[in-house]
Amino acid sequence: MATGAYSRGDGIGVDNIAIEINGETENRNEFVFGENVNLVFNNVSGLTNSNGKTFPALSMYVVKNEKDTLLSNPNLFKSLNEGTDLSPLQLQANFRTFLPNRNNEKYKVLIEITDKKGDGKFNYELPFTIKENNLLDINNNGIEYSTIYLWNETLQQPVFDRNVSTKNLFILKLNGIRGLELTNEKVFPIFSLDLTDNNGNKILSYPNLLSVYEETGVNPKNLKSQVTAKLRFKKGTINNPCKLTAKLKDKNSSKEINISTELNLN
Repeated sequence: MATGAYSRGDGIGVDNIAIEINGETENRNEFVFGENVNLVFNNVSGLTNSNGKTFPALSMYVVKNEKDTLLSNPNLFKSLNEGTDLSPLQLQANFRTFLPNRNNEKYKVLIEITDKKGDGKFNYELPFTIKENNLLDINNNGIEYSTIYLWNETLQQPVFDRNVSTKNLFILKLNGIRGLELTNEKVFPIFSLDLTDNNGNKILSYPNLLSVYEETGVNPKNLKSQVTAKLRFKKGTINNPCKLTAKLKDKNSSKEINISTELNLN
């Protein structure tokens, strides 16, 4: 297969395997950070039939760099105790690609389909890599981070497209922030955010979303867990495209992260 996938059946067969990414069937194994990957096994055959039903089991593991298991689910169908009479039989397994991608990590998803009433099995391996979501332009000067992305809280998924609905709630998420200067065991972040339309009119403007910590500081462990900014838009005529800019800077040094993108609000 073009994706480098490998499959082997021993008593259990599968007609074809589809890779669905964010609900669309695609033939690729380079995934964007945060995508939803669904593996569809069509027309599974060879399972023992007992009173018109079959009893499949399916395990899924995601391994990084051939050694570190990041996701382990030994029995995705543990609730299927009574079997299934579905024919042709289709089985699915899915995972989110919220995985490290800054050090050229290589991944593999391992699927095994087995028969609870027999000895047959079917194995599938899909190697894949993760790339950064290119929606955001991130310029880093001295502040470390693990991931930064725009999240659609309404749809419960990352934003991949510049066209966004004003009906939805969005959250800009900064994870794993490190490197701010310590003063009395505290750090002093300043987090600003602005959204302007194509005519330069300000739609949103927050000079410091962390103003509560501006004088007292914050424990760096709390900052490391997550820094967020919620974006909710009002309905109305908007001159697209709109420019979103955000900056996390260190009050006690010149360190900062600059984030920007263009959005079309619909």
